[in-house]
Amino acid sequence: MKVLLINPSQKNVYGTPMPQAYPPLGLLYIGAVLEKEGHTLKLIDMDNEVTEENDFNKQLLKFNPDVVCFTATTPTINNVKLIAKEVKQNLNIPIIIGGIHATIAPEDCLKSEHIDFAIKGEGELTISQLLKVLKNKKFEEVDGLWYKENGKIKGNKDRDLIHDLDSLPFPARHLLKNPNAYVPPDALHKPVASIMTTRGCAGRCTYCCTKQIYGLSLRTRSVTNILDEIDHCIKEYGIKEIHILDDNFVYNKKRVLEFCDEVKKRYYKIHFEFANGLRADNTDIEVFKALRGIGVVNVGFGVESGNQQILDNIKKGIKKERVVKAFKEAKDAGFQTWGFFMFGLPGETKKTMQDTIDFAKELDPDFAKFLILKPFPGSEVYNDLKSQNLIFDYNFDHYGPYTEPVHRLPDVDSKTIYYYQQKANREFYLRLSKIWSHIKRIKTKDQLIYNLKSFVFLFRKLFK
Repeated sequence: MKVLLINPSQKNVYGTPMPQAYPPLGLLYIGAVLEKEGHTLKLIDMDNEVTEENDFNKQLLKFNPDVVCFTATTPTINNVKLIAKEVKQNLNIPIIIGGIHATIAPEDCLKSEHIDFAIKGEGELTISQLLKVLKNKKFEEVDGLWYKENGKIKGNKDRDLIHDLDSLPFPARHLLKNPNAYVPPDALHKPVASIMTTRGCAGRCTYCCTKQIYGLSLRTRSVTNILDEIDHCIKEYGIKEIHILDDNFVYNKKRVLEFCDEVKKRYYKIHFEFANGLRADNTDIEVFKALRGIGVVNVGFGVESGNQQILDNIKKGIKKERVVKAFKEAKDAGFQTWGFFMFGLPGETKKTMQDTIDFAKELDPDFAKFLILKPFPGSEVYNDLKSQNLIFDYNFDHYGPYTEPVHRLPDVDSKTIYYYQQKANREFYLRLSKIWSHIKRIKTKDQLIYNLKSFVFLFRKLFK
């Protein structure tokens, strides 16, 4: 069977055009599983492979697939619906959607007349089984599948999680037409490969949907399996830098130290980054020294708020003092540091948002990202805000991390939330010491280009 994988455009996700940081790893896993079963695969990344000379319809008709599979986040779901319509106008073939939005809101996906199936949860085994029953239409046999029958939306029972992650083939990176089109922040060497070494999270943060797709249990790949993938990336693709996308890489100190020891034994001449940061309370000076020992230069932490009550409200499960300790130890170990902060969290007031700004300046990471809470469907915070009629915008195009608020709070309106995000960027970045430190940290042409684009983006946001 010929299967077309489509990564929808990300250009509206950030509220302004920004280069994609990473390829669609989920689709690459799907591609690897389906290729192993004998299917013919093609991947189209709408941002990096669709041009006027090589437009989508030409690629679609030339490949002439039997089925099309999309991945979607909440901010990209409307893009998927538009492309699905275009596919149906050209070819009357089944259209499948997976990813986080299909998992947290499968009914929303299937409300589109052009989408036939939604995969809830991990997709590798579900899509494999779905393709096997497309002809006999025994869709009720496929766990994790949502579909339409006689105009009605039906959902089967959830599929069990994949416990043996080592059983999955490595992502089918050969499906990427232009790997260097992706621009990871702070990448020092190209080409870059992104990998995941765990799935799941034991955290209960109210704003997060990770537990909806991967569950609360944390599943891990073996260190040997991870290193074999790194070997594969180096030998087959000449990879010079590995970006680990896990949210929980440092959850187990013993595993971290084992990984670092094995990396040293293999004498890799590559650079490592942690794209989504580390959890502050799972780190200590020994872990930091081990990571420095394999060439990691940047570490980031999800701080969220500078007010302890707000942290407790969102069930972050961490104390401010522990965050301060993590930043100090990371700096003492020689790392450049990142901090991720959020405004508009439940219980926020003007004072708590100013607390966050002050805490960011106290921690003084090299780089700070100030985001506005987006209440994604399926999250605890979404249900809470919706029940209080505090969400006023349900257009998912507006749910990107740098777009304006889609909600208000009892004590602050949306304009005030947005104001404090802008205020945070001004107070944090428009300091001479910070401006100079950012100039000094640019070491490559790609970093210069990325930082210039980021500066333009930030400037527009500050003075909008």
